[in-house]
Amino acid sequence: MAAALLLGSTQLMAGASNNTGTHTEAFKSSAHVLRDGALMAYIHRLAAPGRSTLVLISETHGDRQQFLGPLVGELPTSLGVVIVESRGQGWSWPPPDLNQASIEAYASDVLEVVEHLQLRSWFAGGHSLGGMQAIEIAGRKPAGLRGIISLEGWTHHEVQAAAFGGLPARKESQRAADRKYREERYARLRWTPEEYQRLVGMWRQWTTGDRILQELSYPLLSIWGDRGMTVRPSRAALRLPEERVCELIWIEGADHYITHPAHAAKVGEAIARFVARVETSSSHSLSP
Repeated sequence: MAAALLLGSTQLMAGASNNTGTHTEAFKSSAHVLRDGALMAYIHRLAAPGRSTLVLISETHGDRQQFLGPLVGELPTSLGVVIVESRGQGWSWPPPDLNQASIEAYASDVLEVVEHLQLRSWFAGGHSLGGMQAIEIAGRKPAGLRGIISLEGWTHHEVQAAAFGGLPARKESQRAADRKYREERYARLRWTPEEYQRLVGMWRQWTTGDRILQELSYPLLSIWGDRGMTVRPSRAALRLPEERVCELIWIEGADHYITHPAHAAKVGEAIARFVARVETSSSHSLSP
């Protein structure tokens, strides 16, 4: 049954990826059956000899479309890329068990895919919930991991209020635009309302981010939208480690959705610079 589901989903994914626009020709759509029988979908572009692979994890209810286009277009074609779709997202199925859904469990799913692909040198990155998973992965210290890229990934749920709680109320037109963007992104979901609500609140249950970053032994790139603030939040408010370990970049005028096409190219450029620097400099000696 799992094999038939895998074959059917892989064929569907291949058809879908043919319509994603530029920068996708080198990607292969695939899927991996996890140890518990769930289907984990991903797309993969092979790395050139001597280069690493960037493993990207989407946001809450996101999928491959979040990164394809301007963001991936700014990455060198020699860099390997894997875009993972979490349980119940994109072509992955089914949604997580409501009693077991957690950042820790999601991170374990990603590590199963990395193990399946036998990646020898790789970076973990993700947006929002995906960024939190990338940090969780760093805490596991898996083989071959070179660095972490967190795109608006909270280190703790209190960061939202501490760093951005003083922002003025958003205009109705801004909220409407955000709703439209989310509705377009979530249109492909096949979730029940209960499954949706469980995942939405999952990030508040994760409490190990602070400890992981305090003990971090990998280079970290942390990218945030500045929300138009003239005085940007401090590292302390964001709960980020010192500059030696963590490079902090702000995307001017962006909000939480920094992978939106309007900002994705700048994010891609920053990721490409970070990966190249870690690959070529002695800073990667921080890695265990």
